[in-house]
Amino acid sequence: MTPERFSHLLQLYRNDGLSQPEWEELRTAILEGGFEEYWQKDFAAMWQGVLTEHDVIAAGKRKAVRRVLVRSTAVAAALMGFVLSIWLVKMRQQPDAGDSHRPQVARIAPGNINKAVLLLADGSRIALDSVHNGQIAQQGITRIIKGNGTVSLVAMAGPDEAGLYYNTIMTPRGGQYRVVLPDGSRVWLNSASSLRFPATFQGNERAVELTGEGYFEIEQNPHMPFIVNIRTPSGDGGRVNVLGTHFDIMAYPDEQTINTTLLQGAVAVSKGELVTRLMPGQQAAFDSVNHQLRVKQVDTLQATAWKNGLFEFDNTDLTAIMRQLSRWYDIEIVYRVQPDKAPLGGNISKNLDLADVLALLEASGTNHFKIEGKKVLVLP
Repeated sequence: MTPERFSHLLQLYRNDGLSQPEWEELRTAILEGGFEEYWQKDFAAMWQGVLTEHDVIAAGKRKAVRRVLVRSTAVAAALMGFVLSIWLVKMRQQPDAGDSHRPQVARIAPGNINKAVLLLADGSRIALDSVHNGQIAQQGITRIIKGNGTVSLVAMAGPDEAGLYYNTIMTPRGGQYRVVLPDGSRVWLNSASSLRFPATFQGNERAVELTGEGYFEIEQNPHMPFIVNIRTPSGDGGRVNVLGTHFDIMAYPDEQTINTTLLQGAVAVSKGELVTRLMPGQQAAFDSVNHQLRVKQVDTLQATAWKNGLFEFDNTDLTAIMRQLSRWYDIEIVYRVQPDKAPLGGNISKNLDLADVLALLEASGTNHFKIEGKKVLVLP
């Protein structure tokens, strides 16, 4: 992005005239860095407000700080979350004279965005973070190529007479990866997720199987619709029928609902006899406990924030937040008390150490936290 483009987006923000794509563009530029001299001047008052909040925390007046994370909509909230992340890092690098007498806080680093295992059709396993870039396998006419954080399936010319190969890519807790399918469709896999896919698409449909969470950008082919079959520990989690579109599916076993969020195009979501068609900006949530399929308007930025390196919350309770943290930092959550029920909003960078994320949550007026090894204790 050029400085001129960045300045233009900032001016649109000042006039409350940002479209959703422009907001995503501005937020990505801020997170990637390089334009601090442009936005820090505009948000100096916000920065000063954060420092004032720190003084309030030091005085023990915790409730006054809740608004730091409760503000959950529009650009200002996201920028505040970004400023908070920088502020925490600066505070860590500038300990005061009393730090030598304080106990060391356990540090748990964030996950690795480029970590996954590829299970090939013949049963062999490839740790993708341990092999060099380049071709790592070939199945029939399809070459499997590893890049930086991406596995691509590239079909060569000619008929595929070697049969249908099914492969599975699996991300661990704390890992993410991207797959480019043989038709050019792209899938981003979140932590603790897997995608089963063929080396070539044959027949009258393009079908894959998902567990966990994935963001999809599907190449259009009206003669060969794209199907995502959702798998859960109990079996069939439903399916999503696609022609060409962008959408996110979240189907973790520890979440009560399976959520399909549509950004572009159109999809049909089905679970047994329950069927609904989504429009952009809508989310279909299947409640497996009550066997209900509900559709609502949502902030699509929140549903896909994980792909862009953020935890983003909108009226989210602490238990739901802690489930996200447990998957990204590969930790166990232990509740010593009932968690705070107040909904929170805003966003936090996924690149922070866990201790910094917990400090932000504490500053918002929630419970206290203690790290013991790979466990996080939720305290009064």
